[in-house]
Amino acid sequence: MPKVEAGQPVRKSRAQRAIALIVTTSTAVIVGALTGLGAATVTAEPLTPQVDPFYQPPAGYESQAPGSILRSREMHFLAAVTELPLKVQVWQLLYRTTDLHGEPESAVTTVLLPWGATPDKNRPLLSYETFYDSTNTACAPSYVLQQQNLLEGVAGGQTNIELMAITAGLTKGWAVSIPDHEGPHGHLGVDKEPGYISLDGIRAAEQFAPLGLAGKDTPVGVWGYSGGGMAGGWTAEMQPAYAPELNIKGVALGGPVPDLRAVLHVNGSLAASVIGIGIASLQTAYPKFGAVMDTYLTPEGRTKMETIRSRCLIPNVILDAFTDYQRYFTIPIPQLLEVPDIKETFDAVTLGNNNPGMPMYVYQAALDEIVPPATTDKMVEQYCAGGTPVQYQRDHLSEHTLLATYGMSGALNWLKARFEPNSPTPVGCHTEDQLSTFLNPDNDITQLQIWFDTARAALGLPVEPLFGPN
Repeated sequence: MPKVEAGQPVRKSRAQRAIALIVTTSTAVIVGALTGLGAATVTAEPLTPQVDPFYQPPAGYESQAPGSILRSREMHFLAAVTELPLKVQVWQLLYRTTDLHGEPESAVTTVLLPWGATPDKNRPLLSYETFYDSTNTACAPSYVLQQQNLLEGVAGGQTNIELMAITAGLTKGWAVSIPDHEGPHGHLGVDKEPGYISLDGIRAAEQFAPLGLAGKDTPVGVWGYSGGGMAGGWTAEMQPAYAPELNIKGVALGGPVPDLRAVLHVNGSLAASVIGIGIASLQTAYPKFGAVMDTYLTPEGRTKMETIRSRCLIPNVILDAFTDYQRYFTIPIPQLLEVPDIKETFDAVTLGNNNPGMPMYVYQAALDEIVPPATTDKMVEQYCAGGTPVQYQRDHLSEHTLLATYGMSGALNWLKARFEPNSPTPVGCHTEDQLSTFLNPDNDITQLQIWFDTARAALGLPVEPLFGPN
């Protein structure tokens, strides 16, 4: 294939971007149509995290160790949420964690086991970081997974694409933890906190007796894409100092958005909403950033940010497509980025400055219309310079939305290999340019198999073959 320079951006027309979005959305719709065939009985609407007592930590929780379980409940909603008649065991855990300022905080993770799974000290745990990408806590996976129909779930941001990845982990017999990695205040794109929350979610899952795991000896994998890739990146970077006892075998990151400033190039494009979502979140998370940003936002801009904070990912993407965010600022955006308090915050939330202590698998689309490949190249280079083993896959036929699905099989195969008993620890860094990871002949688990397994589950066919040794 022709040589592609590392990090060289590829320009795409609006039509190409729209086609890519339609293809990806069609995948979700197809799965959604299948899932509708096995719809479960609708029950009462769940309470939002703001009013649900389960989310409120008990008095004195601050004195508990990070990862301590504060409250738990068994759930029976998963079949209703996804409308997938998957027989899985589901619980939610409220646990003590740490916020981005180093103060005690609480968070929730949803943990799952294959149906009928018995205690197994060798069972791996997958921490799956979703790309819910919203400052509204009613868009968090723990709440969205309680919705009673597919449309509500998709509107909340828990897409069918991610449910395929979660199902894929369960079909391998793994336990799965799905943390609300943005915490109780919807902190998207911040530094440190997503890592603390995910690591403490792993600690909580390892302590939770019904999962039957081996405590801190449990083999753990972390996987996330896009906004979930950011959370996975912070999980990897924070682990050596914050949770060194965890046996994390590897972290898989797809399209991880290492530098939020670099996505500003999407202004006015189909993906323009990510600009507003990021700024709206950082405003609430960082007081100095918020105060300075307010001085440069127009009155219309301040109203716009409040509106964005009230919505979930999918509505923001649809309603803010092709928005020119420059109209909401009183100075040019490039000039805004050089304001000291703004620059300091963006510097702080950039991945690559803390070396992970475990092997990494990174996959990036060369045609990514949101995440400039050069930023992921730089992050990988920094990890490698610090001694972290990295397997880096660059896909030259996908863009951001397509790789969310097409990159699944590569990540799943890599995690599966990391979980093999006595699997050798990868060494060194390896970059591979592929025409398509979807077509990788070395994958013993293919994307077609993931789709097939998900469809079987959606159609209510016997689940036993899904939970075999493959």
